[in-house]
Amino acid sequence: MGEILELKNVSAGYDRRVVLGGVNLVIAEGDFIGVTGPNGGGKTTLLKVILGLIRPREGEVIYRPADRPLFGYLPQNNPFDRRFPISV
Repeated sequence: MGEILELKNVSAGYDRRVVLGGVNLVIAEGDFIGVTGPNGGGKTTLLKVILGLIRPREGEVIYRPADRPLFGYLPQNNPFDRRFPISV
């Protein structure tokens, strides 16, 4: 199975605050990844970088195939009406 995502020396943050610094990561097809850490540790920022929602300040995000990143995100909490009679 081949690689589908690679982060090379990625740094990211908000305003002047760096949240991620020098992250290197390779994800291959079939990998199952868990990201853990304390509040404010950069987990959501990492996800936003992978999804392309924010651009890294430094480094490179490489998708394979490059023309079609195959990533999605389903948050644990969603801003829908909690009185709606269904849940996941």
